Amino acid sequence: MSDKVEPTTQNDRLERLRALLSGARAQEQTRLTLGPGSYGNALMGAMLHGADRMRQGHEPTDLERLLLDAVGSVFSEEEIKAWGGVYREVAGAGGQSAVLPQMFAGRPVEEGYSVEDLKRDLPALVDEAMSMPNTQIVDPRTADREVNDPAFLAAMREKKFGITAFAAVEDRMIPDSAGPEGAGQAAQDGGEDQDGRSGPWHVRVLADNFYVHRTVGDQWGTADEIFWTAASGSGLDTHSFRSQQFDGPGKGDTRTFSTGNNTLFEGQISGDYLGLNIVCWEKDDEPSQWTEALHKALTDAMNTLNRTLALDDFVTGMLPLWISIGVQVANIFVTLMLELRNMNDISCQRTIGMGRYELAMLSQGGTTTWKFDGEGHHDLRVKWSGAKIPFAEGYLRCSVRSGSTWQTPARLPFRTITTPALAVHGDRLHALFLRPSDQVIMWTSMDSSGTWSPAQPLGGDQSWYAPALTSAGGVLHYAVVGKDDRLWTRTYTPATGWSPAKKGTGGWQFAPALATYRDQPWLVVYGLDQNLYHAKNGPWTDWQIDNLGWKVSTHVALAEHRDHIWRVAMTPFHFVQLLQTSYNGGGTWALRDLTVELRSSHAPALAANAGTMTLLIRSTDGSLLAADHNGSWQTARVVPSAAPAGAPAAAYYNNQLYAMYLTI
Repeated sequence: MSDKVEPTTQNDRLERLRALLSGARAQEQTRLTLGPGSYGNALMGAMLHGADRMRQGHEPTDLERLLLDAVGSVFSEEEIKAWGGVYREVAGAGGQSAVLPQMFAGRPVEEGYSVEDLKRDLPALVDEAMSMPNTQIVDPRTADREVNDPAFLAAMREKKFGITAFAAVEDRMIPDSAGPEGAGQAAQDGGEDQDGRSGPWHVRVLADNFYVHRTVGDQWGTADEIFWTAASGSGLDTHSFRSQQFDGPGKGDTRTFSTGNNTLFEGQISGDYLGLNIVCWEKDDEPSQWTEALHKALTDAMNTLNRTLALDDFVTGMLPLWISIGVQVANIFVTLMLELRNMNDISCQRTIGMGRYELAMLSQGGTTTWKFDGEGHHDLRVKWSGAKIPFAEGYLRCSVRSGSTWQTPARLPFRTITTPALAVHGDRLHALFLRPSDQVIMWTSMDSSGTWSPAQPLGGDQSWYAPALTSAGGVLHYAVVGKDDRLWTRTYTPATGWSPAKKGTGGWQFAPALATYRDQPWLVVYGLDQNLYHAKNGPWTDWQIDNLGWKVSTHVALAEHRDHIWRVAMTPFHFVQLLQTSYNGGGTWALRDLTVELRSSHAPALAANAGTMTLLIRSTDGSLLAADHNGSWQTARVVPSAAPAGAPAAAYYNNQLYAMYLTI
């Protein structure tokens, strides 16, 4: 389909903007994207408010300037100031704008909207963004199931854009790409990190080809003229791309990008973040320079906001914020494209955000495919070129608290790739972790003198996730979600050693959680259906679904305390909150108040001893915090000198609290 686009004048665009803000007019695609007066249009409101402030002689705030500079790449300052006048006219009319949040309706021109204001409003923005069916955070290991979720694809087709972030949760596989497969633990304990593992790395992400499931012209009986654009950023470099035009690709066709013009991104990557905004276009008669310039400018603004809001810690619980900014930028792009320029030639737009894990997976595997199902339906095959990104790994460290005093953290002689598991059995503290080279579960234990035994493989058990341990009924119980998504369990006693592995039911992800309640082992596992399940006392078949319907993005923590079993988790959408429940054998979990204010970036840990339960979290500033519960929650305090790279593990041993964590 080739649409004849009628050129617009500045007066046309002002009238279109007036009609959009007042609700008198909006194209169908704009209505689908923006919604009525939602927080999700906050950046567009900030941009227009800044335009009005600039028109009236005020200095724009940091956020207003960023957005005005972006749209100033394709519109004149005179016209942008005129937008501000239209905005003030509608906002000052006393009613609520059809598309702008209420917070801008009565905002005086003297009061700007800054990055600090945006931070204040982020919880509402995150709620809206994550409730949208065309946004998703996915587990890279189960990407085929989740990225192609039918509900997400249907929403992407309706709105013609989708936003996907690949999470890199700390309890997922982070293998050592440099080590030989199956190498012994001792071979990896002799030194610091290998040279060249910390980056940055120079890489290229290439568009290889695309496959046509459905052409844009199917409904019109016309041939497509397809081209692709991309704007991308890594926090270190930005890049823009426009492909050649592909004339007449039909259903079932595969078209290959030209070798000299297929780079979606080229530049330096620190290894923690790469964001790409990719658009599949059906060409119309309008020259493309304007749209490409706007596309790049807004994507650059998005990358700047990511850094400003401290979202470069991409692998933590801040992914929802990154997604919410992506939604905001897409809203501005759609508004300016469709309403002001009358250009309706987007087949589908996708924003893809990759963290360390997904970057390493793509660099090791070499290719991936992303769906663009909008006006047309195309599969884009992407290739990696350049340096391979290593998966993160590091040493285990241990912080020990005696009474209220923490000892200096000690580095243990074990390299690992996940959160460890800790449990006391008999007179020893047992620890499990994943060996970097082959993801084999390793087992070590410590005696009362503080001496750790040499680490040994636990059979041949392998996993993408951290294992779990607890001691109950005179037996040490172990569980792990294997690479086949099944639950694998073993038991141990000093007299008999480890039992053979038992293969349980499938359909699980993330690390399991084990704890002892009334001398029975309890197990909580997260299903591929995104529900929590619990079972008790083995053989782990009588699964009960969580009655509270918790939705989490990593493992939970369990502990017995005051005749209850307690469960704590970090929410996926509200990274500043923790969920807490307890269970007293009555059949359902009951919500409890977590009265201490904590900002957690990873899954929490719980440990209990003699009436005291301790919660440990990695704070969003990278420190380790500990809060005790002795009938009520006490103030959380920083664990001195502890700098965990992921979630901690914890156990009480000989009346001392042991906190163990990965450091990189």
